[in-house]
Amino acid sequence: MKTQLLVLAFMIAGLFIKAQTWISYDQTNGLADNNVQAIAIDAFGNKWFGTYGGGISKFDGANWTSYTVNDGLVNDYVRAIKIDALGNIWIGTDGGVSKFNGSTWTNYTTFEGLSNNLVYAIEIDATGNKWFATNMGVSKFNDVSWTIYTTANGLANNIVPAMAIDQTNNLWFGTWGGGVSKFDGTNWLTYSQANYVNVVKPDASGNIWFGTSTGLKKFDGTAWTNYTTTNGLPANNVHAIAFDQSNNKWFGTNAAGISKYNGSAFTNYNTSNGLIGDLVNTSIIDNAGNLWVGTMDGVSLYTAAISGIVENKIATSFSLFPNPATDVIKVNLKDELIGSYYAVTDNTGRVVKTGEINYTTMQIEILDLSPGIYVFAINGMSDQKCKVIKQ
Repeated sequence: MKTQLLVLAFMIAGLFIKAQTWISYDQTNGLADNNVQAIAIDAFGNKWFGTYGGGISKFDGANWTSYTVNDGLVNDYVRAIKIDALGNIWIGTDGGVSKFNGSTWTNYTTFEGLSNNLVYAIEIDATGNKWFATNMGVSKFNDVSWTIYTTANGLANNIVPAMAIDQTNNLWFGTWGGGVSKFDGTNWLTYSQANYVNVVKPDASGNIWFGTSTGLKKFDGTAWTNYTTTNGLPANNVHAIAFDQSNNKWFGTNAAGISKYNGSAFTNYNTSNGLIGDLVNTSIIDNAGNLWVGTMDGVSLYTAAISGIVENKIATSFSLFPNPATDVIKVNLKDELIGSYYAVTDNTGRVVKTGEINYTTMQIEILDLSPGIYVFAINGMSDQKCKVIKQ
């Protein structure tokens, strides 16, 4: 295990010259390997990055900790990460599955009951069963015994690169060449409209989105809608899907960066406007509304994905200036805030400063922040937040 302290000075040259909304991380910052295939976020806000060849890296907003086969990981070529209700980290690799509880590693391979050691995706259902999509069918593990599903049971194809669970606990398996299989625990249905599937993601409205090698597919339970470069996608091979708090859909492609879809139009981002790499493998939205993008060249954090935050310099209960700031950030408070508290969080959602507002406090001075983008909030209220840039 190795731990490195992130040096934030690079952000002055990188963040503010290229784009104030993008921050990027690679091996020079502490990432185990630049090829990031999977991202998960635990209950403490730590980001877990699965790399293809370097094992996994945990980032707490300041420090990087990497784990490899030397620490207990079953294989350093990681494709999937999922975190269960107890905080265990489940890791799918080219050599089986690892469970990490923070101190102890438990590994599972075909010897223990896994259908195949090449694991593409992991999901955990409402009853705590772990599902593993592999190169030879799907395996379900209830922490005691294994159940394997293949074409003999109703699965459309045994190569399953993608999997998701919808709001009614149906499992959706995206296969490579056989279409999509839906499994309700008893019955199987196969759909041929989405083939060669890289990623599956249900949205809050009940639609199921499929990123395929030939474009993007949306299924509303009845009808299918197709999106390709003719509609505005930057490329047709879609590998990553994420939905932000404003209901924007983010689609990562394998050659042309990532695209934001607001329901009517696509906005595309690539290396020319801040993304670290154009070959996108995975993406996720954190609790603060930030978008994390895993690419072949490292990780990019897009902070403009934040929603529910006052974008100007003045909220109804305080004024914040200057913005951007190069030294001290000042916050002028109103009388009704007496007895409240404030918190400052960074781009990762990590709290970096807190304080109580007492009877003599009418102005707060925020010092000693590294360059970056921060959120100042009163009592954690969504309508009393303001984004501030420290240069």
